[in-house]
Amino acid sequence: MGRFSAWLVLLIVACSSYGLAEEGEDQTGHYTNTWAVEIHGGPDVADLLALDHDFVNLGQIGNLEDHYLFRHKDVPHRSRREAHHHTKRLGDDKRIQWVAQQVGRDRSKRGPIPQQPRQSDNPAPLTFIDPYWDKQWYLHDTRTSTNLPKLDLHVLPVWRKGITGKGVVVAVLDDGIEKDHPDLKDNYDPDASYDFNDNDDDPQPRYEETNENKHGTRCAGEIAMAANNSQCGVGIAFNARIGGVRMLDGVVTDAVEANSIGFNIQHVDIYSASWGPNDDGKTVEGPEKLARAAFEKGIREGRGGRGSIFAWASGNGGSNGDNCDCDGYTSSIYTVSISSASQQGRSPWYGEKCASTLATAYSSGEYKDQKISSTDLHHACTDSHTGTSAAAPLAAGVLALALEANPDLTWRDVQHLIVWTSEYDPLSSNPGWFQNGAGLWVNSRFGFGLLNAEAMVDMALTWKTVPEKTICEVRLENFQPRTLGNGEEINIEMETDGCQGDSHVGALEHVQVKTTIDYTRRGDLRIVLTSPSGTQTTLLDTRRQDKSQMGFQDWPFMSTHTWGENPQGKWTLTIEDKSDHAENNGVVEDVVLILHGTPEQPAYQSGGRVYTDYNRVQDDRNVDKFAAKPAPASAAETAPAPESEDRVPISEPVDSADSVKIAKTPAKETEFLVNWQDRLAGDGSEFNPENSDPFQPAEPEADTFMDGGDLRPWEAFKYLHRQMKSPTRPRHPAQAYYKPSPLYIRDPSLDIRDPSLDIRDPWPSQNALGESEADLVNYYLQLLGYDP
Repeated sequence: MGRFSAWLVLLIVACSSYGLAEEGEDQTGHYTNTWAVEIHGGPDVADLLALDHDFVNLGQIGNLEDHYLFRHKDVPHRSRREAHHHTKRLGDDKRIQWVAQQVGRDRSKRGPIPQQPRQSDNPAPLTFIDPYWDKQWYLHDTRTSTNLPKLDLHVLPVWRKGITGKGVVVAVLDDGIEKDHPDLKDNYDPDASYDFNDNDDDPQPRYEETNENKHGTRCAGEIAMAANNSQCGVGIAFNARIGGVRMLDGVVTDAVEANSIGFNIQHVDIYSASWGPNDDGKTVEGPEKLARAAFEKGIREGRGGRGSIFAWASGNGGSNGDNCDCDGYTSSIYTVSISSASQQGRSPWYGEKCASTLATAYSSGEYKDQKISSTDLHHACTDSHTGTSAAAPLAAGVLALALEANPDLTWRDVQHLIVWTSEYDPLSSNPGWFQNGAGLWVNSRFGFGLLNAEAMVDMALTWKTVPEKTICEVRLENFQPRTLGNGEEINIEMETDGCQGDSHVGALEHVQVKTTIDYTRRGDLRIVLTSPSGTQTTLLDTRRQDKSQMGFQDWPFMSTHTWGENPQGKWTLTIEDKSDHAENNGVVEDVVLILHGTPEQPAYQSGGRVYTDYNRVQDDRNVDKFAAKPAPASAAETAPAPESEDRVPISEPVDSADSVKIAKTPAKETEFLVNWQDRLAGDGSEFNPENSDPFQPAEPEADTFMDGGDLRPWEAFKYLHRQMKSPTRPRHPAQAYYKPSPLYIRDPSLDIRDPSLDIRDPWPSQNALGESEADLVNYYLQLLGYDP
């Protein structure tokens, strides 16, 4: 094993805090009886030092040279209190460069959720005998008409090229995988597997009545279920090798994460991770020292120097108002952050917004939508895998296809390919899309769009490696701390020439803003970065659950939204308090702008991105080519047309349930969303969703109807529909409902009744409706096919 290069040694310098939780992160979890130490001189020296201090040396931490894990037999394996005297004793020994008592962290599995192309040698239709194949709607086009939206990841044309993941190794970092499962055993790779919870080479999950440890097996099946074996379904890279790293079913420390992230980096090509800090809307946490070093070593040395690939789920905290910009794993420049889209092509209720999301794969949506099919525990199958947990493995499978097509792709090549081939069109009816200064469509919920396997593979076949990376740091000379209070905002301007010289950045990849902010209520802050090209990126949105006074300490907010832009010019960072908490106050202590990119524009970007009409492509079974078209003008203009070109008519408020005649109930989601798009575009002066108070967003450009804490019109619409169609107690929407699903909790600021009544329904009683609210109920009635 080669020694660390100088840059990595500098990265893991001695820590005067003796390894407490990283500054700016929430100190959650419990202390363990293990310590990570940095000792130079080799394993014998480490053994001697362990004995000197009454510890046992458990060995080197993963592939991190000079880093060892010590255990003390007299310290409880789980404690709320730090064993500071042991930490201090080790830290005072001049032969020990760094020490940190290991803390068990909460890590949440991100699912399940309750409720030049080569010519094909075989143009015949692809058929599979696997029983769940017909349920894998996201892998093959199941449309009966090409006028319907296309829902799959465009995989069949890749398989026809003979590209099925051969020679690519994927490891699932999770709670283990059932290595003897009939649909996994033929592709199982023991060299890509280990158990860091029990420290052995068997990743078999621990079985219990609740089947809690099914998560890793489900993720693995999505990637590498064998094809045509009459078992479960078909993996997206069904000839790839699959391994499992068991690390979530036990105490998860920094050392456990580092071991897992850096496991066998010369053998494993892709790591799939569907977990992270709690998605509770109040946690700020990322990888600590050892895990960060493992990421760095992986991208520098993994795959023979081409870099390990990390596919990471973006998070399931949407209903908690969470923001994945506060998750240091999915917002790392080294991970491919993957979000979810439902079968309806919508952002699901659990989806999070953040500037770091790179692309999207399909997963579960609302209760009526199909979910993801895969392997399950006890040699079973499932069609109920959900959340971003299910999206990230699909992305890992697509990336395995690209690596088979071109094994020489670097970790940065892979990210460039994703940005340039992901599809805006199939998700274009969602709000929040905009074009950046390089002409790329991007969205904080979907990144650059839906993964397109064929486009990525075709581009990979003739890919030219992007230029070497450069980093430009922009610091303000003599920066003076800026105070901030309730309802206030500050603007910090930073001018740059892109660091002309050896560190010059002429074309952007990632952008980071590292900042220290002390504040009385962290969740009330909103941070927006504006590039010289005018691209506005929300680096942090408000989080109503986050009442922490810890602020941010050197926290690296990251964005991909300005990918491809020229960074030269004036950048503006806007930090504002969006609350009504009069006592709020704080200080912005420091700001550093970090630009990652290349000295010159990569060759593939010349001429700009040409988008294709993804929704109008012919059935994949015919392998017809897309017709190129210019980039779409706007999300609103590309929304699906309603059954009638006329908007839903406006009428008087509903007086009573007796005044309503029941007609047929057609599918009206399209009309609803088109009218909603009108609100986003600022159309209309009469009553319509765009000017009805309950629809008003918190900010002019916010897509609030998708946020967990705000009114979600389509959810309310469906709720009313279910109430009116109830077989046991059909009710008119003008009535008050006191026991609806807790999913539809209104923002208290929208209630127009006495809050002591604890109304949890999307709408209050008809008798209490104001004029616009009554009009809105009537609007819903018309959408449902009811005529006043």
